[in-house]
Amino acid sequence: MMVRDEQFVVTATTAVWAVLDSGFFAAGLGRLVWHLRKVHKDERAFFGRELVGEVLGAGVGFIVGAGLAQYLGLDGRAAQGLILIVSYLGPDGFQAIVDRYLSGGRAK
Repeated sequence: MMVRDEQFVVTATTAVWAVLDSGFFAAGLGRLVWHLRKVHKDERAFFGRELVGEVLGAGVGFIVGAGLAQYLGLDGRAAQGLILIVSYLGPDGFQAIVDRYLSGGRAK
């Protein structure tokens, strides 16, 4: 009986580490940090309809970040870091970056 319990612990531990080491977890963490920043500024409640949007934003951030990482030839931790940054920035952050790039990179 002890062997089955040990096998379960090993399997469960492996599953938890696989989730924590995934790009989607990085995307969710990026959006969670952004959401907590908004909550801290009293711009929204923690549990609200915006939280559903953040889950969808994490999915989009994961897809865009993974595609960008593949395009740049990144893998492993570098890809996860890029996914986290892309998810944290979200659409507003990218709009600011594009606007700055198109204006010649000068601060106005």
